[in-house]
Amino acid sequence: MKSVWFTSDSHFGHKNILEYEKEHRNFSTIEEMNEFLIEKWNSVVKPKDTIYHLGDFCFGRKNIDIAARLNGNKQLILGNHDCYPSIDYLKYFEKLYGVTYWKQCVLSHMPVHHNGLGARWMLNLHGHLHSKTVQIPAIGCDRYGNQVPYMKDDINYFNVSVERHNLTPVHSDLIMERIKELNQ
Repeated sequence: MKSVWFTSDSHFGHKNILEYEKEHRNFSTIEEMNEFLIEKWNSVVKPKDTIYHLGDFCFGRKNIDIAARLNGNKQLILGNHDCYPSIDYLKYFEKLYGVTYWKQCVLSHMPVHHNGLGARWMLNLHGHLHSKTVQIPAIGCDRYGNQVPYMKDDINYFNVSVERHNLTPVHSDLIMERIKELNQ
């Protein structure tokens, strides 16, 4: 059975990402990171599956070719670092988007404005934030019963950046669970 997967911010070939996200990308070299990401991708995505990459696929035009080693029918939502000519990406990706939709989800690289979500598009699948999440203010209680403000994850956003998911694409079943939660 064909599956649908989501991921973002692989940053193939980006040496500085090893410093920016060293907690999640603890590799000695960029080549080691590239090979690990390829292995994680292909461990779950099968050749006939569909995978949406939500931006920032690679750094360096030559690294687009890494897509040839990745399983699945690949769709690319362009990120702020996907700056090469479309023809280069279309050798490996079936389609390129600025933003697109899947089920009750808006798929984008950067999180969309909260006003863009509602009854029709309940969930924003995005990347760009790497290990961070979209958060909203909330009120809780401390151990003495006093109200205290804090920040919590906004459940209308689902960050599919590799750092949030053990450097592995996310299966659509997990997304459907969130949609079900939002529909309750």
